[in-house]
Amino acid sequence: MPNAARDFIEEDVMANLKLVALTTPQPGREQEYHDWYNNVHLPELVNQLGMAGATRYELVTKLMGADTNQFLAIYDIEADDPMAVLGRMGEAAQSGKLTQSDAQDFGTCYTALFRQIGERVMPDA
Repeated sequence: MPNAARDFIEEDVMANLKLVALTTPQPGREQEYHDWYNNVHLPELVNQLGMAGATRYELVTKLMGADTNQFLAIYDIEADDPMAVLGRMGEAAQSGKLTQSDAQDFGTCYTALFRQIGERVMPDA
């Protein structure tokens, strides 16, 4: 990581984080997958882990890359300790507080946590 980006991160007390999940339903189980994701999974994560919110997206078209996932979820998190958030998520999953579904294809799933390293760029006024 470039030094300027690392220095910016270390100065930030409350980190603005994005948990990103790229997913695909199991063939023939699309409706079950969407019902679980929208009505169970997102609310459980947001409410139990104190996230600021979450939004799902559907792939419109690919521009680059070979990822096969059709759906994206972005979770908004503000936290002092990103690893603590992931720890709470793991504990909730292992304790059964998060409802799992096998309607999701875990063989293609990609999940990662990102920390904001710069200000949002907006159009010139």
